[in-house]
Amino acid sequence: MWPVIRRPDTARAIPHRRFTLPSALQRSARPGLYADEPETCRRDLRHFLPVLGHLALMLAVFRTYRVEGRAFQTLVLFALAALPVHYLLPFRWKKPLFIAVSIAGLAWIFGALTAAIVVALAGLLIGICYLPAPWTLRAGLIAGLAGLFAFARAETTFTAVPSNVWPLLATMLMFRMILYLYELKHAKKPESLVDTLSYFFLLPNYCFLHFPVVDYRTFQRGYFSRDIHMIQRSGLRMMFRGTTHLLLYRLVYHELLIAPEEVLGPLSLAGYLVCNYLLYLRVSGQFHIACGMLHLFGFQLPETHKHYLLATSFTDYWRRINIYWKDFMIRVVFNPVVFKLKRWPQPGAIALATAIVFVTTWVLHAYQSFWLRGVWGFSAPDALFWGVLGLLVLINIQLDARRSNQKKVKRDPSSPSSIALRVAKTAGTFATITLLWSLWSSPSVGAWAAMLKRGAGG
Repeated sequence: MWPVIRRPDTARAIPHRRFTLPSALQRSARPGLYADEPETCRRDLRHFLPVLGHLALMLAVFRTYRVEGRAFQTLVLFALAALPVHYLLPFRWKKPLFIAVSIAGLAWIFGALTAAIVVALAGLLIGICYLPAPWTLRAGLIAGLAGLFAFARAETTFTAVPSNVWPLLATMLMFRMILYLYELKHAKKPESLVDTLSYFFLLPNYCFLHFPVVDYRTFQRGYFSRDIHMIQRSGLRMMFRGTTHLLLYRLVYHELLIAPEEVLGPLSLAGYLVCNYLLYLRVSGQFHIACGMLHLFGFQLPETHKHYLLATSFTDYWRRINIYWKDFMIRVVFNPVVFKLKRWPQPGAIALATAIVFVTTWVLHAYQSFWLRGVWGFSAPDALFWGVLGLLVLINIQLDARRSNQKKVKRDPSSPSSIALRVAKTAGTFATITLLWSLWSSPSVGAWAAMLKRGAGG
């Protein structure tokens, strides 16, 4: 029989399942909390069970529509199974469980041998960070080992290590290690090992090798920074948006996209440019789902993308698309360069820092391509894409700086003229970006020019 609970404002009986918190929590002086736990960790099954139900429903959608393959669905199942245990564990054991689940997911997807080698090599690099030595020496040792690993990645006759080890190790370390070393250089006290391991071993990372560059300090500060149920609901909303992006990507890729060689007029050219750019929905969808999964375990993270299709300028576009990368570049490149050039006139310092940011972005994307695909991403279309985009952003920054120094004329944002101007800016930015994107995805500048010529009817 189900026990009956009567609400004070109604006489209707409501069935209540026998699913309660552990007795230690019930006996606590603060219900829903163990001793010495933060208030944000307070447990309430009335809020948690709907979260679990929504995640199960999402898993059903992923399986029904075969979203992102079996590896992704398996890791979501891992999260679904681990989440109740993680929720009920004392606060101090939550991060260790998350690390254990992440490593178990790695082993389940890629096999015990690959997982053991990845964990060992990652442990070696992380261990160097804890050596009682000057920061410069530790950073140099890590750079040296990275060079040896790069040689092993490039050497096709080197078969002692499975080939899938290098992309896995790289997706965990190639950018997050830069941020971690940056934090170590400026940290006033040592970072705990649990915090460090939870940062590098992220459960969704093993199904999305192209992973957002999560900032270490933001990652740690956001941990249970507000009520856990609010964080989890925010994560579910993120995952829902990501799922929408991935389903739209599949629609575009399978039903709407045409091959570049099929472009034979203005209409087909416009269709190709738009659909080719919309393929980026897969990246934004994966990033949303990955960070949403981390929310479920208490890691509150900011948005990864923000309506990038509605950007009204090139600086606005840079701020909206791949926000984590933009923050990464500002933190480790832009701000240090501007600080070094503090004696320069501000426009000159900002211009040079912006140029260095886009050159660095180009180089690091090529570096990422080497680790994930085994091929360096240096090409003429690649260089032109980042060069032109960097130039457009630089021009926008200078224009924005001049406008900020002039007397501003207040405009009514809801007036027809303001709306028309915003629409025109959005359309112009979108058209320019789609054109640049087609260049970036072309095998050569010649092939891109030939496609445009056919599209113009020439």
